[in-house]
Amino acid sequence: MVKTVDAIIIEDDSSSVALLKEYLKDFTYIKLLGEATNIKDAEFLIKNNPQVDLVFMDIDLNGTNALDLMKLIHHKTRIIFITAYPDFAVNAFEYNTIDYIVKPISRDRLKKATSRIATFENFDENDNKAKPTKHTSKFGYDNMVLMNIDDELKFIKIKDINFIEAKGNYTFVALNDGISFTTYGLIKLWEDKLPQDDFFRVHRSTIVNLHNVLKIERGNYDTGVLYLRGVEQPIEVSRNYFSIIKNKFKLTSTL
Repeated sequence: MVKTVDAIIIEDDSSSVALLKEYLKDFTYIKLLGEATNIKDAEFLIKNNPQVDLVFMDIDLNGTNALDLMKLIHHKTRIIFITAYPDFAVNAFEYNTIDYIVKPISRDRLKKATSRIATFENFDENDNKAKPTKHTSKFGYDNMVLMNIDDELKFIKIKDINFIEAKGNYTFVALNDGISFTTYGLIKLWEDKLPQDDFFRVHRSTIVNLHNVLKIERGNYDTGVLYLRGVEQPIEVSRNYFSIIKNKFKLTSTL
């Protein structure tokens, strides 16, 4: 049985707040404790409700990234993101996220999101509150993340990523099965979060899954050429990264 769920709203758009509060009247087990429209008020609200069960959160708060608030939120608190930016899912879903609703909010979509509350042990009547711990920032090789692919949110396994290529402020992600998609965010974000024993940056614009590397050959001027499973064209390995590869994996000087 689902207990009363204490919730807060962090959202800078007054019309979205009003609509969300109106829709939440349908869910009598959700008790709204407060709302915040900016980072400062959100910090105050979170600190005064340190073990709140559920947070409805917009990611962009007046131009400020609300994900910076995650370090203040209890590790067992669940999050429902409500935002106009679908491609932020790569960041959002390393946290205890129930759902990710892209605006405009609809009653049916909110109902679907809140119906997932019962599937989380955090809301069991017998749940004991635990002490907060730090959120992990690294993905594990067997982890799953939720991404926006062809306007649908889909789970992908980290180990199913074949390579990632920078496209300005976006990244092109190619999976082992041939599916590919483009998502918002610099390649540095992926580099910081992917497991270093499994993924390696071979160029300022390319990260590869080391498990899929077929061979590496020496190129011109101390660069390298890498052949990746499932990819017809070889991938350039820049001089600096080629040197790092040789040192990291103790390749011989004959390469």
